[in-house]
Amino acid sequence: MRESERKNGVFANIKKLFSYRSGNGFPLPILPNAEQPLQTPTYDGSGQVVHPCVIDFFNEYGIDSWSGYRYWMVLTPYPNGQNQYENPSLYASHDGLSWIVPPAITNPLDTASGGLDKGFLFDPDMIFNPDSNQLWIYYRFANSAALRMHLIKINHDLTMTKPVTIMKQSPWIQQDNRHRSFCIWRESSDRWHMWGGGGEAKSPYNTYYFFSTDGLCWGEPQRVVNEDGLDPFQALGLSNWHMAGKPNKKERRVEFLVYSLVDRTIQRHLFASKNPNPVVYAECPMDAPTLFRTPLSSPVLLPSKSGWDNGHLYRCSFQIIDDGTGYLYSIWYSARGSDGQWHLGHTEGVIGSFYRGKNSDVSQ
Repeated sequence: MRESERKNGVFANIKKLFSYRSGNGFPLPILPNAEQPLQTPTYDGSGQVVHPCVIDFFNEYGIDSWSGYRYWMVLTPYPNGQNQYENPSLYASHDGLSWIVPPAITNPLDTASGGLDKGFLFDPDMIFNPDSNQLWIYYRFANSAALRMHLIKINHDLTMTKPVTIMKQSPWIQQDNRHRSFCIWRESSDRWHMWGGGGEAKSPYNTYYFFSTDGLCWGEPQRVVNEDGLDPFQALGLSNWHMAGKPNKKERRVEFLVYSLVDRTIQRHLFASKNPNPVVYAECPMDAPTLFRTPLSSPVLLPSKSGWDNGHLYRCSFQIIDDGTGYLYSIWYSARGSDGQWHLGHTEGVIGSFYRGKNSDVSQ
């Protein structure tokens, strides 16, 4: 495929993605934005947060609660973008909307001084390991000398292990950064999967897949592509920036909601001065984790025009709920307002992902 043909195809794809428009020309997302942000008590007192990862024990594991709560969430405070406060913090909830710090937990779980010279923490993700009955919280550390991934394990009695380093690159450059905003799926005790983005000094970034047999030692990154051999987000004129994933066992696929950056040239053509970087849907077969599809023709979420989240969106977390007729998506998303403050919102609804039906053979 010639480069001119590829660019024309990308332009057509993103025009299709944003083809549903409101009266003022702003593209319409599938789901509505949250009218108000959720209240999240932070150790620094700001209530400003970013980068959630949520586990719903009832929906994901058929367990009413774990250590007294149905929902658990890890995220980081981020008051007005100050990364010295961007330290992993743990929360729990009975309904997924009202969040508390459990009495036995002291936030933050780990700390760093902030800034690229001394280093900062960021990009938490969390899984439940039923073999050990623990929450495993992964997060990253970066300074000018090293890029690392750390792991903390939370026991059922809410005691925790000391942080350990499971990946390290030193020295490093941005091209080495291939697990930005990673998301992890534990398929079984000896099959662990991780996806992340990066690999370039500047946008557009690539998407990568890693495999592990224990969740600790990870293999070399493999490029994620679509059926045409292209990065699935670049093929839409986008760049994977922060992604989240959950398995859909009924459909034998892993689903992703990805906060993406719009290619600047295409953005100028389609949106003038607006900055509608979207959250988009992607999926891959469980048995082909490097082969992505982007089947939906509209963005799932966009910044609001005048609400608390009218600056830009960021990483989200979600649940896939089978209601017997289709899939309902419950989404927690972080966003910045035009006032520079970061908060967490919740929305839900049907986005149009393929539903096999109650009595269908899952082997088909």
